[in-house]
Amino acid sequence: MKVESRLKEVLGEHGLDHHGVIQEIAQAVGVNRHTIAKLYNDRSPGVTFTLLGRLCNWLVTNGVPADELPGALFGAGRAALWTAIARHRGDATIYLGEYQSTRDDEVLYRWISRRDASVAARIVQRLSAGTEGGSPPPTLGFEYIPFRYSPIDHIVDPQVLTEDISRTQTVFERIQEGASARTTIIIGSQRVNYLLEFFVADLFGCRPFTSPSEKPSVPFFSVYRPSDQNTPSCFGGTENPFRTRDKSRPGLHYLNDRGQWETCPWLRDRQDAGIVITLREHRRGSIVLALFGFSGWATEAVGDQLVLREDLFWPPAVKLKSREVGVFVCQLTRDTSEGGDVEQGRMQPASCEVIPLGAKIIEELLR
Repeated sequence: MKVESRLKEVLGEHGLDHHGVIQEIAQAVGVNRHTIAKLYNDRSPGVTFTLLGRLCNWLVTNGVPADELPGALFGAGRAALWTAIARHRGDATIYLGEYQSTRDDEVLYRWISRRDASVAARIVQRLSAGTEGGSPPPTLGFEYIPFRYSPIDHIVDPQVLTEDISRTQTVFERIQEGASARTTIIIGSQRVNYLLEFFVADLFGCRPFTSPSEKPSVPFFSVYRPSDQNTPSCFGGTENPFRTRDKSRPGLHYLNDRGQWETCPWLRDRQDAGIVITLREHRRGSIVLALFGFSGWATEAVGDQLVLREDLFWPPAVKLKSREVGVFVCQLTRDTSEGGDVEQGRMQPASCEVIPLGAKIIEELLR
């Protein structure tokens, strides 16, 4: 069994992971900075009790609760996704898109996709079922992000969109400025959950709800079907502007390690696709989990895979200085064999290929 050093995670969770912290700790405990750097990067062959005691004293002096030490500094490998969320300090909030039907500025009814709601229910059930080591489930909350459009002609009115964007921006800014130790779970595509648009735009440093130009800022792009509402997006539209071939082919397009576009095409009742994004911000001490499908069925299928096969998506694939990021494309093949409840749309995927986007392309595009 490999015992890992979690010094970096502990510093991040308590707001101590800043520039120069390695040198600061080294001077305080009286060792060479390379000794602390090896612990910080989980590359140390071992640690003496003397150094461990001095390190714990420094952490306690800087606000880490004494009763968490020294145990918090060590782990037996990386915790699984749901265990990591349960152990994480702070609440967990699930964000879902809420369609609002209005007349004369009055909301007639509110509607949530049953596919998205099914994923949320699976996540709540999984987090409530217990975790490795018996960690108690986190405090869970829900918040609903409003969106409006005309379901008859699939048109998103610009004025209505501006109002909905403004309301969603208020939510996003509150998340960014609020308590740093939190878990944010975003379910649904940018066409039904505008919070996803803000999250992706912020992560990759581009403008939300603005069609991209020049070169790609986001390593994936959703080409809408004619039946989809025309929601403007930094990673979606009726055409992929960066392609010459297949630019109008409905489905999820993504950049491979060579910087070339690949396509997971949408083929009715046969093929579909979705994306999972995992983000751990050590400085903020936050975890963000975003998942969406090209269609509602794909969102539900990807959610099932995430709950059942969390090891495919966690830990995030790319480790940076203060955060870890994973972008995973899920290519789905539908199972239309006898027994699938086609009328109710309960067809299970016959296969799900998970494609982690490479470190090179993610690091090039990250904000």
